[in-house]
Amino acid sequence: MRRTIVRWTLPLLCVAAVWSTEQPAAAKRKPRGWYSVGPTEPGIWANIESHPNGTMYIGTMGGRVRKSTDYGATWTTVGNGLPPGINSFAMDAANSDTIYAGAVSFAPGFPSGVYKSSDGGATWAISDPSVIPLSLEADPNRPGMIFMGALGGIVHRTIDGGATWTLTFTSTSPVGSVRVDPSNSDRVYMATLAGAYQSLDGGAHWAKLTGLTAPNVWGIGIGPLEPNVIYAATNDQGIFQSLDDGKTWGSVSPPLTAYNVSVDPDDPNYVYAATRTGMWWSTDHGATWQPRGLSEKGVFSVIAQANGVVHVGTPIGAEVSTDRGATWSSLDPGLGGSYAFGYAITVDPNNRKKIFTSQLVSTITVSLDGGETWQASDNGYLARAARAVNVDPTDSSRVYAGSFPAAGLYKSVDGGTTWQRRLFGSTSVYVWVPVVDPIEPNNVYAGTMGDGMWKSLDYGDTWTKLVGPAGTVQGITVDPGSNLRVFAATPQGVFKSEDGGGTWTNVLPKPAWSITFVASDSDVVYATSKTFGVYKSTDRGTTWVAANNGITNLTMGRSAPVLVHPENEDILYAASEAGGGVYKSTDGGASWYQVNVDLADTSVIGLAMDPGRPKTLYVSTPTGVYKTVTGGE
Repeated sequence: MRRTIVRWTLPLLCVAAVWSTEQPAAAKRKPRGWYSVGPTEPGIWANIESHPNGTMYIGTMGGRVRKSTDYGATWTTVGNGLPPGINSFAMDAANSDTIYAGAVSFAPGFPSGVYKSSDGGATWAISDPSVIPLSLEADPNRPGMIFMGALGGIVHRTIDGGATWTLTFTSTSPVGSVRVDPSNSDRVYMATLAGAYQSLDGGAHWAKLTGLTAPNVWGIGIGPLEPNVIYAATNDQGIFQSLDDGKTWGSVSPPLTAYNVSVDPDDPNYVYAATRTGMWWSTDHGATWQPRGLSEKGVFSVIAQANGVVHVGTPIGAEVSTDRGATWSSLDPGLGGSYAFGYAITVDPNNRKKIFTSQLVSTITVSLDGGETWQASDNGYLARAARAVNVDPTDSSRVYAGSFPAAGLYKSVDGGTTWQRRLFGSTSVYVWVPVVDPIEPNNVYAGTMGDGMWKSLDYGDTWTKLVGPAGTVQGITVDPGSNLRVFAATPQGVFKSEDGGGTWTNVLPKPAWSITFVASDSDVVYATSKTFGVYKSTDRGTTWVAANNGITNLTMGRSAPVLVHPENEDILYAASEAGGGVYKSTDGGASWYQVNVDLADTSVIGLAMDPGRPKTLYVSTPTGVYKTVTGGE
């Protein structure tokens, strides 16, 4: 009998939440140093790989990997050698003890990439360290053949069990999933944020499926009984179906934000979709769709098994149904929770108790009481994640958020309660950071991944592309003393404009994350680099010198600009996402020392200061948000 491998993976940046995350944090408060403040929704990336022999794996962003050998009845924790951040699995077609895991790591000594275990998950070793994977797929008919789709818009393939990997596809749009036709391994499908692709030679070459008009595709679904019927899950246009191997397509569902689709292996009339608003299903071969439970949770991923069994991943873990979704129960109650993986953290400059944080597992959350409790702030926000949220310093009702995936920029005019999308640029534009001009707040800048830099003159409603810097723009800062002076942080370095973004000069050729002005009447500017630490300028950004004495981990936090004490410009804070935690300087950056007392996670991605109480700091990390009221000392 031919063995069938079923897989269930969750793309990396994959969640838009519809749930409340309120939970008191006061009980966790400590008298000194740092303490955790959540947000405390579990946020389990319940990706799962299962085999007909009863072997199953589930991974989490907190790094925990769980294994069952009895169809999910009992579970044990495995994962020796794996870093935190497991987002996908693939099991070899010939041996259920050979398993591959996709990892996104901020842990020192553990690179992101594809890891492999040959002993059923007991031990792991890096196999492909050159990527940030989003999905893995094992060819069900060819042992040793694995596909990896990556954030960087590439596909790697191995035909020798991970000993070597070959680049078979490259683009600028993240690859959300790869699926092999179970009846014909030469036919492979790929979902990207610029559409879907097909290969007819086992993934060696690819051609775009031009009949699928939806620009942003997250997942592909294929059933074993009718492999000519293909489903595509799209970012906000719902489910599309093809009845002729992907040649022609039609929309078959409401305009949902769908993450993936799975076809019942026993009856192709039953089709399941994981969506932002819970489970949806079709009982008539995909012709019509209805909700199928879990609407209060949202569903990340779904895989239909034999005999009416369905497994899904939700914000609070893995769920299982044995009656095609009529009822649900926890697949692994012992899996536990993990704090939300945090990107940027932003304090409202006009209301220091109001804090926004953007998460991988809950898009945007907000606290109205200085981090004591949190709640979702994503009504109308259709993207999966926001790299940054920024508040208009002159009017807190106006809030701007970036987006991943291709969702443009989001704007709120009611303080983040509801959001409206503003589209510009390519169909797959990924807005990394929005920034408001502090002098003329109608001017708003947006930095994108791959689409350069944009400017709006009407509070973010319409946009014009600026001529340079090209490519990816990761940070933007407007001089508070002269808003014609604008800085952009890019992988090529820090660019400076003296005419409001009309022309640019590269003034610091180091891969950069952020730029900080000390004050409107100061010539001092700081920049953080992706790999070279902190730089300082004393002539308003014309020349720069390294200021890293005491900083031992020079990979700075991508959303952690240098913070300046508002009453003493010699007191600075910076942070590293490579395990260094938070650094403090009391001499204007001449020297630094660590202030990590009780900071449980020293991979710091975002850093923010309470403007009214400068010793009150917040950091976002892969395990949530931490706060200090003592400056971390």
